Amino acid sequence: MRTLKNVRRFPTLNLPDGGKSHQDFSARQILILTCILTAILLLGAIIVNKFFRGLNENEYRSRVEALLKEAIELIKDFRSFSLEDVQVEVITIDWARENWGRSFAEADRESILREERIYKALFMMSEDESLYEARVEWWGMIVSAVWQNKIYVVKEYFNPYDRFNAEKTLVHELTHMMQSKYFNIPYIPTFDGDKARAALIEGDACLMEEAFVNRTKGGVLMMGMFSTSHVSFEETPSTSEIGVYARLPDSVSRLNYFPYEYGLKFVKALYAEGGWQGVNHAYENPPVTTEQIMHPEKYFINETSRLVEAPAVTIEDWQKMKNERFGEYFILVMLENWLPSTEAARAAGGWGGDNFTYYERGDDYLLTWNITWDSVEDASEFVDSFQKIMRKVGAEEVDANIWKANGRKYSIIWNNISTVIVCSTKDEVIKEVFQPIGGIVAENRSLFETAS
Repeated sequence: MRTLKNVRRFPTLNLPDGGKSHQDFSARQILILTCILTAILLLGAIIVNKFFRGLNENEYRSRVEALLKEAIELIKDFRSFSLEDVQVEVITIDWARENWGRSFAEADRESILREERIYKALFMMSEDESLYEARVEWWGMIVSAVWQNKIYVVKEYFNPYDRFNAEKTLVHELTHMMQSKYFNIPYIPTFDGDKARAALIEGDACLMEEAFVNRTKGGVLMMGMFSTSHVSFEETPSTSEIGVYARLPDSVSRLNYFPYEYGLKFVKALYAEGGWQGVNHAYENPPVTTEQIMHPEKYFINETSRLVEAPAVTIEDWQKMKNERFGEYFILVMLENWLPSTEAARAAGGWGGDNFTYYERGDDYLLTWNITWDSVEDASEFVDSFQKIMRKVGAEEVDANIWKANGRKYSIIWNNISTVIVCSTKDEVIKEVFQPIGGIVAENRSLFETAS
């Protein structure tokens, strides 16, 4: 949050108390525990904050509670929803890092390591990066969070004497309380669906922040008064400025940012159509794909994803560990990690649906990714883009349509509007993995064959 000139705002994240999210969180029920991430960029920021950090807990809490009362009234004014018995809990950086950082990461170490393998196989992380260590820091660097009917604030970061930014943060968190109390937001058990759900939730909270800013500045609450700006990755601190983010791979960071960057634009589109009632109505008919978030017109016409099946794996002893729909935005980030933004967006834009399946056998793993496109031309464009990535990573062709990179074998199958990528650490698997299924046939086309 922008409590000081030297502090950049980072978005909130849903911190699970359990359940299973797109990151395969397991063990406890998922709760809305949203966080606003921040980092101190210069030592001077810490020095400036020394005054409010030195307050005793009662003084600090009293100041936060006074601001909280004002923020609760603003929620009621704008949305006509009452929030009662909201409590404040003051915590420290060390407490947050240990209890929300390492605790959550350790509980989900196995699924995090599996996710890391997938990102590396898709060239979204370098081989020496650790997703586990990045998650520990990511969960630990928070300013405030909501859990049930309690707001947690991190004393070293949350400055109640910076009234504007502190109250704006509380408005964001109270919006999440409002959502939890008054709306039933179903969980969608895919990466794509979960990101779409999160975009509605976070986009609403971010728009409420803008409403607060307009009210504070004396603006009239109307669509024209809302800022059209949004967080861009060029505006966020570079890895050289914040050590913790040096350990967070860019692709993973972008996936984390999706609900805030695109969610705000999506909820603005809802507001433009029907005001706050239009936003409220979306909870009864929530978006289900990142494609709908990126292209709100597809939400309004109820264009959803196609049902895509996983190719049949005929080799014995492989255990299915994960089945996903990754969606348009995930594909965009994967491509954009290696290709120009316009080219990546064009290649990802024809997405119609996908099925990603991950298997393990001992220490080896196998993944298949069946993507359906809107047209043959869209499928061809994706194949072309994937070709370029393979060239850029220095993949070696070791057999017809079989490529090797970083100790993994790759192949791609393209038929009509479908493309299937297969990757494995086991050499013999690539040739044997497919049998005809649905619209996909096991017709290998050379990865570098001109698409027709």
